[in-house]
Amino acid sequence: MAVYKRSYQPYLGALTRRWPRCFVLTRYAWRELFASRFFLGFFIACLVPVVGFAGFLFAANSQLLQLLFVLGSKKMFGIGTGFFTAFLQVQATLAFLLTCWAGPKLVSGDLTNGALPLFLSRPFSRAEYVLGKFAVLTGLLSWLTWIPALLLLFLEGGLSSKPWLGAHVWMAAPIVWCSLVWIALLSLVALAASAWVKWRIIGIGAIFAAFTIPAGFGGVMNAVLGTNWGHLLDLFYVFRLILYAGFRAPISGTGALPQSAGWGMLALVSVVSLELLQTRLRGAEVVRG
Repeated sequence: MAVYKRSYQPYLGALTRRWPRCFVLTRYAWRELFASRFFLGFFIACLVPVVGFAGFLFAANSQLLQLLFVLGSKKMFGIGTGFFTAFLQVQATLAFLLTCWAGPKLVSGDLTNGALPLFLSRPFSRAEYVLGKFAVLTGLLSWLTWIPALLLLFLEGGLSSKPWLGAHVWMAAPIVWCSLVWIALLSLVALAASAWVKWRIIGIGAIFAAFTIPAGFGGVMNAVLGTNWGHLLDLFYVFRLILYAGFRAPISGTGALPQSAGWGMLALVSVVSLELLQTRLRGAEVVRG
């Protein structure tokens, strides 16, 4: 519209509050992800183990099975910390696979198409931009980890004939914060990889390699040096270390490592991921020459 006509009018409607504006990025990212039938099918497939574990709870509280397995029912169908640590480990693996597919396009598309300066020229800070992208994976992975785990916890409380929930309600805390720690780690690594890699297939490989290659080096270090400290390079092991500590259960298999070492490794990976992300997120490109 030509300016000299002066027939344009400014927007006089109500303005949204500043703090939730970054979640516009989250909403549109979710819309783009679920527009893919492959992603929708994969997301539903990741919820199948929830149905399986829920079926196990119904079986464990079935009077018929109690009659069939009178001698071994308590040992066979006992519901406790082992049940929920097993569930969270399964769902943590599926959350990792989902992140490998959903993460690589979150930031790379904006950088490739030059959209980041447009975002930052609006009432968005870089921190808010990262928060909006971070919430994409946080929301998705929450539906795979702590939300169904809490549903299973309260389902067992409702099915059990004994006052089970009162004695086990404390497990809600490690369910939530262990899941959130894993989600935060996956999200930061995925955002860092997305910021540095343009192509999805390479981004998937980068995220996968970030979790598998250091674990291989750690295994070699353990074999050569005769130590267990190489397990700290295995982020899945670090998650199990923190998970078992949260549920007050000893971790099986390898030698015990202090929980503080696991937290230190998680903090190191998170700081490195944030630094890589911060380096790439610039509102303008400076060309020297």
